[in-house]
Amino acid sequence: MLSDCKYGSDKPDDNTLRLTLIYTPGLGGGNGNSYSDQLTQDWGHHEFIYGLAGHAGDWRKEQTDWQALRLNQPLIAFRASPHPGPHGRMFSFLKIDNSRIRVLALKKAEQGDEVIIRLVEMEGKLQKNVHLDFGAGLHSAREVNAQEMPVGVAKVDENGHLVASFAPYQPRTFALKIVSGNRRYAPPGFQTVKLDYDVSVATHEGKPAEGCFDCLLSDPTAPQGKALPAEMLPASIDYSNIRFNLAPAGSGKPNAVTAHGQTITLPEGNFNRLYVLAAAAGDQTETFRVGNQQTELTIQDWTGYIGQWDNRSWNTRLEPVKSRPGSPGAMPGAPPRFRTVMEFTGKITPGFIKRADVAWFASHLHSPDGTFDPYAYSYLFAYPIDLPQHAKTLTLPNNPRIRILAITVAEESRCPEPAGALYDTLEK
Repeated sequence: MLSDCKYGSDKPDDNTLRLTLIYTPGLGGGNGNSYSDQLTQDWGHHEFIYGLAGHAGDWRKEQTDWQALRLNQPLIAFRASPHPGPHGRMFSFLKIDNSRIRVLALKKAEQGDEVIIRLVEMEGKLQKNVHLDFGAGLHSAREVNAQEMPVGVAKVDENGHLVASFAPYQPRTFALKIVSGNRRYAPPGFQTVKLDYDVSVATHEGKPAEGCFDCLLSDPTAPQGKALPAEMLPASIDYSNIRFNLAPAGSGKPNAVTAHGQTITLPEGNFNRLYVLAAAAGDQTETFRVGNQQTELTIQDWTGYIGQWDNRSWNTRLEPVKSRPGSPGAMPGAPPRFRTVMEFTGKITPGFIKRADVAWFASHLHSPDGTFDPYAYSYLFAYPIDLPQHAKTLTLPNNPRIRILAITVAEESRCPEPAGALYDTLEK
């Protein structure tokens, strides 16, 4: 029985397979009574996938674990535009000649120009002389640990393949230098758009008068609001091969633009994409106009949750706790003791995911009195907009709840380049 991360399955007899769908434990004695929320911890909307995979004999022999992995982590397909390339209709970045070796990770090294690959033996048996073919071949390889610290040398054969043996269930990690392709990919050209900042949305801790994000310029009598933490805002934010340049934050100087229907002149150049770095006081769906083209965007709230699963709602109350004889709470004159009891209302707030790309976040914000508010996250989001040919202006919506911190235009290729070596692809 296959499932996508449910709790477990069993086989109580030769005719029955069972899969655990929800798991809600009862209350135990002693401290167990303090965790009444456990009675409803799996209540809500569930989505899951399960399947049956028939096989003869042992699951290892039939490699049923691959069926489970394909269910849990399916391949994701995407369509690319037709384009010329030296590799024909099919090309594999990596081939392994042993099906009992699984790739756990493939990534750029944290430092340097190597590629990191992490593998594991799946069957509990010794696997000797496993060959890994990276298509373009390897210049060199070395073994590292999970922190990418050096462990030892690794073997590369005359064909440029990595050759390694694995002990039962052994994970191994290698740092590779892959033969580069003939093509190098130039990053897109981009240019920052000059903005007339009109509001400060960031403060330093203890200085609430420097600005606020959620107070409105249209209402000068509105109470002081919350603000981005100026100490966390960088001078620039790199995103998708372009850069947002930010105005200096703090000291009360404006560092954001309030959207009130104004038109912004775009730089001259052969640009075809525009990026807006923005957030809003509450989610705001509005229309932006680039030249004569209109694009509707939902500018997301600058704080709060950007994703949440179904959430139970609770009524809470305090009830007295009787102290044990001889305990400090039972002494004459001791103050009464209470505990908080949570009662599930039976109502569930539906889950959601917000889709805008997070370009920057901080683990806190500043409260209206200027204090540090931990775990109240703050965000800035990146919104790409296709730039029509000869478009010279961007017209903002008339909504003062939207704050724009930077705009960048970019010249990007609309067609994929011919496929190069793995190193070039990861580098791009």
